[in-house]
Amino acid sequence: MDISIEKVESKGTEQWIVCTGSLKMSFNGQPSAMAFSSKLKERVEAPHSLPVIDSGAFEQVAELDCVK
Repeated sequence: MDISIEKVESKGTEQWIVCTGSLKMSFNGQPSAMAFSSKLKERVEAPHSLPVIDSGAFEQVAELDCVK
């Protein structure tokens, strides 16, 4: 996942924008933007386990009249 930080100045005020995909979050200071992007990257890259699906669930779905 690509995460970028942009500095934007408007009317003498600077803001920091953290962008990833279509998500854009604005922060009043660079430290806040850096902390957010660091935590976001950490969470995205963390190992995630996939749920275990009981194989019997597939048999039940096949038995439904609406599934052919």
